[in-house]
Amino acid sequence: MTNGTQVLEAAREQKLYAFLVSQLNKDFKRAGLDSTFDQVSSSEKFLRDLEAALYELVLSDFENYLTLLYAIDVSEAKIKALPDSEVHEFVQRVSVLILEREFKKVQFKNRT
Repeated sequence: MTNGTQVLEAAREQKLYAFLVSQLNKDFKRAGLDSTFDQVSSSEKFLRDLEAALYELVLSDFENYLTLLYAIDVSEAKIKALPDSEVHEFVQRVSVLILEREFKKVQFKNRT
């Protein structure tokens, strides 16, 4: 598994970063969540903001967390395959799965 920064850098290299952020915002909204992410943020800030939003959902609104994973279409098998860990480590791993899935979506939509 890659890390979140690698996924975001690959998106920047392919000039798909703005599309990835837009897709994530769209899926958060589709899941009924208010979190939005800024396209001009650094990759590090974007990743911190995503992890903070996920952390809050896991701890206080697990049903909406599951709704978000469904809206994004993160593989249930991949979530179940994550090793047992502390919440913050789990959230970091889930954020990578989310970014990888969103990146695949935008790559598919923007292929030439």
